[in-house]
Amino acid sequence: MDLFAAMQQRSSARAYSERPVKRKDIEELFNYAGMAPSAINMQPWQYVITYGEEKDRLVRSLLKARSERQVACGPGSAEPLPEKFVQRSRLAARDMKPAVEGLGVEFNRFVEEGSCSFYGAPIAVIVTIDRRFPSLRYLDVGLSVSYLLLAAQAKGLATCPIGLITAYAPTIAEVLNIEDQKEIVLGIALGYADENAPINQFKTKRAGQDEILYWYE
Repeated sequence: MDLFAAMQQRSSARAYSERPVKRKDIEELFNYAGMAPSAINMQPWQYVITYGEEKDRLVRSLLKARSERQVACGPGSAEPLPEKFVQRSRLAARDMKPAVEGLGVEFNRFVEEGSCSFYGAPIAVIVTIDRRFPSLRYLDVGLSVSYLLLAAQAKGLATCPIGLITAYAPTIAEVLNIEDQKEIVLGIALGYADENAPINQFKTKRAGQDEILYWYE
């Protein structure tokens, strides 16, 4: 698969098959993730990969924490966002809702519990950065994650970046023995998509160029 095809075809999977992912395929993906550019080559990203019983233990702990704290899925902004951003989120939720409700599950519960369970993916990836880096270096981490997502797509693997799990960072750090100096910035579900699941037929719409480009000529 070429790069442009991977970009066009990739979408976040929210249901996974039980097909195992080979260790060598996982390692190859992270070789590509490590090729991303970063400021003065600091490569500030660090990935924690968990699967099997350790992944199941993490999921059990996250679901327990979720039942106790009930953190809602939202943008996490300190101030109200411009309406165009809010509207994009509303439209995505509207389009996804029928597929979720077809499963007989309440929409918000699916999003929140699914995130904490990594949507049943065989592999849970935790993305971290050393807290001593300035916030600008989150950009470098994002570039590396983008490389990872596209590499997975090219290899026939599915992914779903999950920001909500950062609300349960202390639980994740305790279960996986992540040191205090590391900040958890993202979770990623990884595995083979369940191609028959209706929820995986859903794809968010993207903003047009008229919304994201400003030309000065």
